[in-house]
This record gives sequence, structure tokens and C-alpha cells, in this order.
Amino acid sequence: MNATFAEQAYDHIVTQLLRRDLRPGDLLDRKQIAEDLGISLIPVSDAVQRLTLEGFLTTRRRQGTFVRPPSIEDVRGQFLLREALECQSARLYRGEKLRKTLPRLRKLARAADKAADAGRQLWTEDFAFHQALVALTECDALVSCFERVVNLSLFHQTALISPMQQTTYDRHSELLDDLCDASVEDAESRIREHLRSGKETLFKDQPAIV
Repeated sequence: MNATFAEQAYDHIVTQLLRRDLRPGDLLDRKQIAEDLGISLIPVSDAVQRLTLEGFLTTRRRQGTFVRPPSIEDVRGQFLLREALECQSARLYRGEKLRKTLPRLRKLARAADKAADAGRQLWTEDFAFHQALVALTECDALVSCFERVVNLSLFHQTALISPMQQTTYDRHSELLDDLCDASVEDAESRIREHLRSGKETLFKDQPAIV
């Protein structure tokens, strides 16, 4: 039962972070969270420990647990980890696995492109599309790690005082078309190109990857 409650507490805290109900530097009230969810402090503490290890929170001795302010290096590090996960995934799902789910993937791609055309942030639509691609690997470890990395990346973007602004946009529908008939190497390269589109400032001091 505690594992289920710990997951509930984890999801609750992550939701608060992404909605900016909890902001960098805020003190985390474990008792209030336990009261809000109707659970004991033990699963809340388990969730807090997990979130601390994942980089969302930080604990100060005799002061408590606080929301961890991200740095540009944090943002870059999580992005590179996401890139590595998605590039490896592209090597695994290319070909028949991709073509079998094309109708659903096209629908998700159109939703992401529509959000971009409307000038909205793509967090929900972009995540849904890329999560569906990674899920094609049928590797639970990859999917789980991808979801954690994306959540932390989204938190970083919402928490930064000056969030990174995307300057260009690579359409998801075009990406999907390119992936359908790509070789292993081309699929990996195409995913990397897509992920880095519009994020030049994040890598301005980094060596180019071919």
C-alpha cells in the first residue's frame, strides 16, 4: 500500500511543480501534503526522497526540504540526457513498429503542430508525441527514464526566470514522414536535428554533433 501512496504523493508534488504552485526556493510542507492526500508522512517522505535524487528538490540540514532552483547547466544536462534516450529509441523502433502505429502518431503530430501554429507552448502535445515514439521500443526502463527526464526538463523551463525561447520550429508531421523510411543512422540523426531545432542558445558554447 505504501508504494501506491508514495506514487500518489510523487505525482501530486510533480503536478504542483509543473503548475508553479511550488516554485524554486519554496519550502515543501510534508505534513500539508499528507493531509491533502489523506495519507501518512511515510509515503510522502518516500516521494520526497525520490524527487530529491531526481533533482527536483534539495534538503538543507535543520531547515527542511526546498524546491531546487535550476541552472542553465541543469537544463543542458537534462536535454542531453533526453536526446540520448530518444536517439537510442529511434534506433529500436524504426521500420515496421513505426508504420503499424502511423494513424495514431499522425494524429499526435498534427496536435503538436496545431499548438505551435496557435503560438502556444507545446509541452503537453510535444510530450504525448515523443512519449508515443519512445513507447514503441517496448522497453519499460527507457519509457520510465524518458518520462522522468521530460518532467524535470519541463520543471526547469517553468522555473527559470528567463526561460529559453525557441526561435525555429521543426514540424512533427515532417519528422514522422522522415522517420518512416529512414535507416538506423538517419533516424537517429533526424531525431537529434528535431530536438535541437530552435535551441541554438542552449548549445552555443558546445561542440557540434554530426
